[in-house]
Amino acid sequence: MAARPVDERIYKEELSPRLPAEIIDCHVHIGLPEHIGPVSPERRAAIWALEVADYQSWEQLRDNYRLLFPNQKVSALVFGGVYREVATERNNDYVLAGISDPINSARGLIVTRPEWDASMVERALSRGFLGVKPYPDLAPQRTNEVGIYDFLPRAHLAVLDKFGGILMLHLPRSGRIGDADNIREVLEIYESYPSIKLILAHIGRAYCLPTAERGLPHLIDAERIYFDTAANLNADVFQYALETVGPDRLLFGSDLPITLMRGVREHIGDKYVNYTDGPYSWNTNRRSPEEEANYTYYLYEELRALIRAVERAGLGSDALEKILYSNSAGLLNYDTGSR
Repeated sequence: MAARPVDERIYKEELSPRLPAEIIDCHVHIGLPEHIGPVSPERRAAIWALEVADYQSWEQLRDNYRLLFPNQKVSALVFGGVYREVATERNNDYVLAGISDPINSARGLIVTRPEWDASMVERALSRGFLGVKPYPDLAPQRTNEVGIYDFLPRAHLAVLDKFGGILMLHLPRSGRIGDADNIREVLEIYESYPSIKLILAHIGRAYCLPTAERGLPHLIDAERIYFDTAANLNADVFQYALETVGPDRLLFGSDLPITLMRGVREHIGDKYVNYTDGPYSWNTNRRSPEEEANYTYYLYEELRALIRAVERAGLGSDALEKILYSNSAGLLNYDTGSR
């Protein structure tokens, strides 16, 4: 995917002057086409992201970083595909091979399935994975209203706690971080497994401000819980998170390759609408050709929103540096002594 003049202008004028020289992207999907089986039209209709991108090789990731961040050095925390159609073990093996190669400058999490014996998680952590990435779609129940323990067994959590590993948690239930049961279960995990490094993906899936307002205040005192920014394009949510839990607990994540999609997102109450020029079956709500011609990558829109939020919150470049590098560096035990 080649950059357009609009992308080059936004990067040169708005992003690059504000981004630190080094970035850690803590939310990236890696896999090959052969790792995912047939996906039904019904599934693609139900999960819009499946139609946007369902794989990204290591070579493509390196190319994408060169395209998106030509002036920055980028490292990544990666994991495989998270849907039930994925050949999870094959995908995990591919991730492990890639994180073992210094050319990729990456560390990895293993995607887990709840039916696995805990010994499989222990073996993965012993082989080089830093933690786990469970996912609601892998629960045996075929519903969106599963609980956390339905796709993340306590036996897996006990192993992760023993290793002091990372838990990248995509919250279930339609209420997301604002759901009372989600809040209760997250705090129970936080208190019961104190050595786990817990990251709530997508700011707890608070893509809209009312969702953030319902959930984040309950987690203010849970200081070991972090929040990644992946695929969240809402400056109001970012500002609220900065003012509620602070910049020290936010981590930059891209959700590549999904956020190579071009467009903007409209936030209405606790719902959002994706606008894009992409040839997707769900893309029926279009804007004018003149407006679509100015679409840039969703990832750039995420960074624009984050920069606006930092400015609105009265913070400076040090806060951006924490979010884009230092917070993740500390969590992942990077050696920053030579910087």
